[in-house]
Amino acid sequence: MISGKRKTIGVFLCKAYSLFDNAVYAALEREARRLDYDIIIFTTVGYFASQNDYDAQELGMFDFAPIEKLDGIIVAPDTYEIDGFRDRLRGEIMKRAKCPVVAIRHRTDEIACVYTDEDRAFRPLIRHLLDHHGLKRIAFLAGYEGHADSDKRLQVYREEMAAHGLAVDEEKDICHGNMWYNCGPDAYEHFFREGGEHPEAIACANDYMAVGMIRALMAHGYRVPQDVIVTGFDNVPSVAMDEPTMTTVEQDFEGMALAAMEKLDRLIRQGDKDRWEKIPVGAKLILGESCGCGDRGENYYLQVALDKNRDLERMSTREVGMTYLTIEMNACEDLQEMHRVLIDKLDDTMQLRDFYLCLFTAEDGPDGEPVFAEETTDRACLVHAVRDHRDHGMPMITFDRRLLLPEMAERRDTPQVFYLMLLHQRENAYGYAMVHFEDGFLPSNFFQHWYVILSGALSNMHKRNELMVLYEERRLSSITDVMTRLLNRRGLEEQLTPVWSRMCSRQEQVAFVSFDLDGLKRINDTYGHQAGDFAIRLVAEAIRKAAPQNALAARMGGDEFLAVLPRAGQAAADKFIADFHSWLKNLNREEDRAFQAEASAGAAVFRLNEMTTIESCLQKSDEIMYHEKDEHHAGRS
Repeated sequence: MISGKRKTIGVFLCKAYSLFDNAVYAALEREARRLDYDIIIFTTVGYFASQNDYDAQELGMFDFAPIEKLDGIIVAPDTYEIDGFRDRLRGEIMKRAKCPVVAIRHRTDEIACVYTDEDRAFRPLIRHLLDHHGLKRIAFLAGYEGHADSDKRLQVYREEMAAHGLAVDEEKDICHGNMWYNCGPDAYEHFFREGGEHPEAIACANDYMAVGMIRALMAHGYRVPQDVIVTGFDNVPSVAMDEPTMTTVEQDFEGMALAAMEKLDRLIRQGDKDRWEKIPVGAKLILGESCGCGDRGENYYLQVALDKNRDLERMSTREVGMTYLTIEMNACEDLQEMHRVLIDKLDDTMQLRDFYLCLFTAEDGPDGEPVFAEETTDRACLVHAVRDHRDHGMPMITFDRRLLLPEMAERRDTPQVFYLMLLHQRENAYGYAMVHFEDGFLPSNFFQHWYVILSGALSNMHKRNELMVLYEERRLSSITDVMTRLLNRRGLEEQLTPVWSRMCSRQEQVAFVSFDLDGLKRINDTYGHQAGDFAIRLVAEAIRKAAPQNALAARMGGDEFLAVLPRAGQAAADKFIADFHSWLKNLNREEDRAFQAEASAGAAVFRLNEMTTIESCLQKSDEIMYHEKDEHHAGRS
């Protein structure tokens, strides 16, 4: 899609650092090279219990993604846990996709799908508890209601219990959790409330809830597996040294990804007729200490300690790096500073082979530079590029964002696998980042935090720019006359004072031209103050139209005006006054009012020196103007 020279597959999944996502990424990276596809992974963040403003904005990914331009789509609906995400994604794909679609880790009748066969996965675990251990009282800790995988495992549990002639008390033997550690205490209260027999085993819908269950049991003096057996699902490698290794089920995530790519490739290249094929994938029963059948081995504690020490060292280093990155990024006042900071931090992100930062643009400004937006638009600008770990500068290339990247990012020699994340804060969307990781590296939540920091820095930059615009608007309003839109007296002084000393030291020539509206009181008394205001605005418009380009024009108060003409002699001042009267006459004729707006004008020309003041020049031009005014009145009488 980047250049249209290689077909592009879009992959939609959430939390690009989980065990499942990492396995899928590793498999897709290999398959992309073998089958010659570019792959864009449109990844979002958020999980069931994380409801916040940032998660809510992630819905924008489904509108943003150029679904109609993709050559194939792989979607993992079950990775989206926030309410409404799956339905929104399904709706966008069904409405906009013009290509084959394959679902992974999800069974559906609408499209081709690759999924874990629960008969071949979870059923052997339940039978192991029933047949090998001979248990009668088995409870089930399910995920939240509506979680597809959990519901299937619950169904298998019910079927196996019934097949063995064992009753299931729906209220007592089944508890719904949230697929996370922290549901353990509530599940303990549910299964071990006073009265009745306690379960001999608790089968959990995933490993995270199983670990939470074990910790709650141990906190209340129960031993696992001696007093209660606990099992999980997924084989997540996250067990503390004082907890038993888990009896669980290991899904073949890599096999799912390979099967999905092979199916999609057939659909794309050969037009495979079976567009709704269901491809089941098996799983592996892992026997651990939590049921008493596993043994961690003599080197287990040493290996866990080494792994944890490495993890702690890496986390500590990254936390320090994140802290400094946050400080430096939030101090950036413009994109040039942000680019410099990102390049300075290349050593902290060696896992990134290529990194492109694209910002949404509204339109080009008067100078041809892009104007950056705070919402998703059809145009984007590539503002930062790193390729092969080297700085490729700030290309500032504007392009159709549905192409995702401009042609300069294309690699003719090898396919690319990009992770794409939107950059946003609350209701504002700023752009997106695209990352190609170094070969063999798997994404981690470090980069999720990195994207959030980048989003925050862009938000601060926009807010800072908005404050500067607001400040400038207020500054201009304080130096501008509201009625005439000329400078006011303060504005004239603000514009003239900074350059006055230089003009005096160079002994420049300058003309001060004063104006005074004739007969304002008569107009007010006869036609009303609105007519008087109109006459003032008409004089101001005549001054504006007659004034040379470098002139400073101001309403000094009431019906008095002043224009300062730098480097102007008497001839230029006289021409300006003549042009003013001509414009005023034309404006009167166009307006065709019952009265005529007339004004007196007087010009004083000065050769400046170190002793010349603005006030003395103004006073002299006023004297000349009033002299002209008196002569004008005398002539009338």
